[in-house]
Amino acid sequence: MNQIPRNLIRHLEWTHGQQTPEKKSGPRAKSTSPTPPKEQGQIILAGDLSKYIQVGIDGLHGNPVVISPFELEGYDNKDYNNTHTKLLNSGLYMPTPRIFTTHFKNVIDAFHEEKKLLYADGSEVPKTLVEEMYKHYTTDFKDIYGHGNSGAWTWLNARFVEGTGWHDLNLETVVGLEAGKKKKFEVHTVPLEKCVWDDGYVSLECNGQGLAKKKSRSQEYKQGKNMYFFHPQQNAVAGFVADSGGTGLVCYGDPANHDASLGVFGCAEGMREKIKETIK
Repeated sequence: MNQIPRNLIRHLEWTHGQQTPEKKSGPRAKSTSPTPPKEQGQIILAGDLSKYIQVGIDGLHGNPVVISPFELEGYDNKDYNNTHTKLLNSGLYMPTPRIFTTHFKNVIDAFHEEKKLLYADGSEVPKTLVEEMYKHYTTDFKDIYGHGNSGAWTWLNARFVEGTGWHDLNLETVVGLEAGKKKKFEVHTVPLEKCVWDDGYVSLECNGQGLAKKKSRSQEYKQGKNMYFFHPQQNAVAGFVADSGGTGLVCYGDPANHDASLGVFGCAEGMREKIKETIK
């Protein structure tokens, strides 16, 4: 059995008052030529979300999805259901594993100057922010909520329920609130696709649901190249965590848990308006 990184466990089991691990910086970006985008687009959104970041795929409602660069202010210390409720009442939703892992890989590629990231308004995300996101997603670089627990820590929109998919599980996604009911969710449930079923380091290649597709050749943390995967368990929910011990995609979370350092990224969708010019 693979040994779970000690510092990653400490992050997952963290309680207020523990000492914060010493921060460390990520590697410098490689000097390579980025692939220019074929065509840029502007995503038209309701509200002031122009500085959310394009993910490059469609979201829950079939439109281009954008995501916040970091966990949202005021969304910490809430359990899974209450986080969904607050997001939906604000016109946002929780990122699915597919949305988040796609964004995660985009950030890694942009950090290594292999692609460019775009804001919802079509402008390019500056390199300074790309580097900040990369470090936050892959180590204990940034303390978003100021409670002494550095590194990304977010709920993901996935609950694993009894069903007909891989290992007799289905994947349940919250897609909205039922009309006239403030806390009753509309959900979409599909069979769970085949994914890695042993806890351990995995490559960043994911299945169609954003879950680990194959194990990493190295069973040691390689920043920006692999992550630790905790396989799905029935009635558990998903999350993403980064700490000095590495990066983890967690599929055994208790939906009733809450923590002052646990928050959420926000997602929104809008119509795409193509523009002629490309960023050079």
